[in-house]
Amino acid sequence: MSEQTTNSSQLGPKKQASKPVQKVTSPPTNKQERKISRRQYFFLLVQTQIGVGVLSLPSDLHQVAKQDGWISLAIAGAVLPVILFCLFLIGKQFPDSTFEQMTEKLFSKWGGRVFSFLYILYFSSVAALIILLFGRMISLWVLPNTPFWAIALCMVIVGLYLANGGLLVLARFYTMVSGLLPVLIILTLFSFQEVHLMYLMPIGESGISKIFEGASEAMLSFFGFFVSLVIFSEVEGKPRQKFIIILLAHFFTFFFYMITLLVSYTFFSTTELSLVPEPLLYMLKSFELPFVARIDLFFISVWFVSVATSYTTYLYIASLGLKQLFRTKSIKVFNLVISLFVYAFTLLIGFDVAKVDRHANVVVYGGYIFSFTIPIVMVVIILVMKPFQKRKEEAS
Repeated sequence: MSEQTTNSSQLGPKKQASKPVQKVTSPPTNKQERKISRRQYFFLLVQTQIGVGVLSLPSDLHQVAKQDGWISLAIAGAVLPVILFCLFLIGKQFPDSTFEQMTEKLFSKWGGRVFSFLYILYFSSVAALIILLFGRMISLWVLPNTPFWAIALCMVIVGLYLANGGLLVLARFYTMVSGLLPVLIILTLFSFQEVHLMYLMPIGESGISKIFEGASEAMLSFFGFFVSLVIFSEVEGKPRQKFIIILLAHFFTFFFYMITLLVSYTFFSTTELSLVPEPLLYMLKSFELPFVARIDLFFISVWFVSVATSYTTYLYIASLGLKQLFRTKSIKVFNLVISLFVYAFTLLIGFDVAKVDRHANVVVYGGYIFSFTIPIVMVVIILVMKPFQKRKEEAS
């Protein structure tokens, strides 16, 4: 018995020593779990920018610059990276700060909170405009007898459900549904059966002033780019890597818009375009497939996903602003508050075209202030403060 005991005691340590040593790794923090990948960042920006305006963009630019609207879009696409670079400079200066913290550091504590609240109102107004335009389009093309409150309620419920999942869920969902974007592109290319390049001639006939006025109009289609700064700190990677993704998302959106614009401008003549409010849908309505009788309705069903993602992003960042403003952990309550506010506001307007146009003008002017002017002011403040910060660091 004693010999067996001594043998077992001798063998015990050997067995323990033969086991591989397991490394103890600490669980990821909440901040690490919230980070989205740069690929998801790309699709989130694309899905935010490509939304309700893609159907009316050709007509809107044609009203200003006629057949030179594609030149206006090209100018807007070339100028906008300057603003994107400003957003990059702001994000680089505050890589780990939320947008509310950025405004507090630049405009003082209470000044930053005021700016954050104004941005929340702006994001909410954009979300409301998306529902108004979406409701109008669905009523005209698909559900003419359905009341506005029912159409708007569907979009509000979908947006609330998605936004409650959080940023990471949104990014994953946007990445998944981005596979539908090639479907939209393929459907728009049906018009190449009847392309008339002569409809683009003569180039420059509208005049430089009208072309630049059209470029200003084209900027409205890219307003979603400001989301890149709001969630800048929630994306993995270095600031320069994120800036590359922002540029790639911008140029993808630009080429998507350019394809839809050229397709519309080469399918309809200048006279016809002035009479067609949604040229893409009218164009698709003239074609048929063996298994799809109404391609325009199929296009709208796919387009609905892009509208829903765009609306949900604005709902989420408005709620995120309230969450940061009140220093709370949960965002679901604010998602519900913003959803109810947007729904109630849209019910007051409904299908009233005059009221929709007035609200759209307010959003446009707000977009120029909040997406262009204030970021430039923030960059100026950063450049002015930089020498003082260096002196302070050297003195310490």
